Amino acid sequence: MVREAAGAGAREGFCCVAEEQTSGRGRSGRRWLAPAGSALLMSLLLRRRPEVAAAVPLLTGLAVADAVAGLTGVSCRLKWPNDVLAGSAKLAGILTEVEAGGGIILGLGVNLTVPAFPADVAGVSLDRLAGAAYGWEAFLTTLLPELHRRLQQVEAGGIGSLRADWTARAAGLGGPVRAQLGASTVEGTALGIDDDGALLVDTVDGPVRLVAGEVHLLTTQDG
Repeated sequence: MVREAAGAGAREGFCCVAEEQTSGRGRSGRRWLAPAGSALLMSLLLRRRPEVAAAVPLLTGLAVADAVAGLTGVSCRLKWPNDVLAGSAKLAGILTEVEAGGGIILGLGVNLTVPAFPADVAGVSLDRLAGAAYGWEAFLTTLLPELHRRLQQVEAGGIGSLRADWTARAAGLGGPVRAQLGASTVEGTALGIDDDGALLVDTVDGPVRLVAGEVHLLTTQDG
């Protein structure tokens, strides 16, 4: 629906929230499912410059972490480029797509009251972290000002303006990582992010910049 709205010229801020997700799509084409009433499942249309679009996964992760901390006092970590973790378990996932007409579709899923996760999924729900249940309306009300603030930060200072805050919350920096780039694999030590949001990895063949890919933190989790 948001994609169609973007193509029809909808303004920034057009948003759809789903009560449940039975056929959603996550990163790398994975299925993204959520029982009814258990998560914030939203798609939001942004209209920003291309250089801002590249920052959306990073700034959204920071906005989610800020919102969680504001509501609960719980500190989250960020896994490049698009996951929000509590410990080594995934609390939220981000997926962005840039449309031909210039719109950026931000997809976000936050586990709020998920009763259980499949055995092969390292997931966590906000109610278990906070000791209290938050509905999607309460979380979204807290999230949107944080998202606006981070967008304004990038508009004013570029992706590099996020680096200090992102690094302070980053999972896996200084440790071994494996990145899957199609049929290619890159292994090395995660160093940080560049001014364009790329992940810097020190390999035996020298430094590598990753602008996309499936990154595995080998010291904390495999996935």
